Amino acid sequence: MNNYSYKYGKNLYLNITNRCMMACPYCIKHKWAGKFRGNFLKLDKEPTVQQVINSIGDCTKYNEIIFCGYGDALIRLNEVIEISKWLKSNKVMVRINTAGLANRYYNKNILPQLKGLIDVISISLNGSNPQEHNKLNNPMFKEESFNEILNFAKLAKYDIPSVVITAVELPELDVAKVKEIAKTIGVHFRARPYLNEYEEY
Repeated sequence: MNNYSYKYGKNLYLNITNRCMMACPYCIKHKWAGKFRGNFLKLDKEPTVQQVINSIGDCTKYNEIIFCGYGDALIRLNEVIEISKWLKSNKVMVRINTAGLANRYYNKNILPQLKGLIDVISISLNGSNPQEHNKLNNPMFKEESFNEILNFAKLAKYDIPSVVITAVELPELDVAKVKEIAKTIGVHFRARPYLNEYEEY
């Protein structure tokens, strides 16, 4: 299997770009030198839709297929749509992990384009206010990013069956505050472990 897709547990993850709307200093793609639990996820060139589909093989044997590599897949929105159409034609569960800045990136609401294609959207929110979020994550749109992410999560409820806000358990982040934000918006919440030391598997 090439690095366009990789297995972890009972799921398959799709690594379609290394580009991201954030430059988080704690991101494991920097700390782990492009590796992830036995996989090397640094892309020499972004794959085509067909290359990604070819790398998946039998998609029905996985619990979920997840757009999650060392970048934000929504930077390649058209490719996400085409790959997801193929996945849904095979009746599999599709999730996408994102920084939640795609609407600002494209200057329009892209979520209706994902309706019927994405079952779960997981939105990373590592900060409880604009200043903290900007300091921890170095987002593309600076302190404006925080409210952009909140608005993205609110809009996602109209088009995506399950919306989840996640927060990494960073030493300097009060995860409980982020959980409260998710509750106020009316979406699910999940804390994610802070990965520091490299784990082979």
